[in-house]
Amino acid sequence: MQIYQAGAERKSEGFFKYASLPGYQEQEYQLVWALPEVVKDKIRRQRQLFQEKYPLPFAVPAQVVLPLVKFRQRQLLEERVKQSIYQLATGWRPFQIRLQDYAAQPTHSLFIPVASRAGANAETGLWGISRELKSIQHLLRPDKEHPAFFPTEHKILLAGKLPSALFEQAWREYANKSFTAQFLADACLLLKRTQGSSNWQIIQRIELRNLPVGVRQQSLFDA
Repeated sequence: MQIYQAGAERKSEGFFKYASLPGYQEQEYQLVWALPEVVKDKIRRQRQLFQEKYPLPFAVPAQVVLPLVKFRQRQLLEERVKQSIYQLATGWRPFQIRLQDYAAQPTHSLFIPVASRAGANAETGLWGISRELKSIQHLLRPDKEHPAFFPTEHKILLAGKLPSALFEQAWREYANKSFTAQFLADACLLLKRTQGSSNWQIIQRIELRNLPVGVRQQSLFDA
């Protein structure tokens, strides 16, 4: 029994030493749509108006994102992840996304939802894209205990972490308010941040080009 425990301790020490080596640290990633500045500015304005009417003890988020997937992965697999996402995304066909009105996640958050989740071709809509991304989800996780997060509803945060009473007050107003914005989803961004950091950096921009598989592979080889 004592021999087993000593061996287990050495194994545990070896694991943590292994995990601390360069390239084995976990990073946070998210794949998001490349939103036009006019749309982002419009949403930032709505956040500012919300903060003015319902003051919160924390700052309004500066980043405006519409995520497709959020995940963690080890640094050494980053290039493989980038290549796999590139091959998928260059095969997607650009389509229109419309944001409309407001929605809530009781009892703490307000969102601006996507009004239509499918393009002219259902396979190029958001649900078809999510389905394709799930085909590589084994690359979008450091282990089985930390799977990738695929949103069940596509939306942009207006205000989150609201106290319950403030949420109820704000939702009574925003349930009847209108908002519209539309853009062509023709590119996505892969963002990354180190754990513990609040700043995301763009590490890849991918244009949607509706390329067939063979051409996608050649395009990746030439990149």
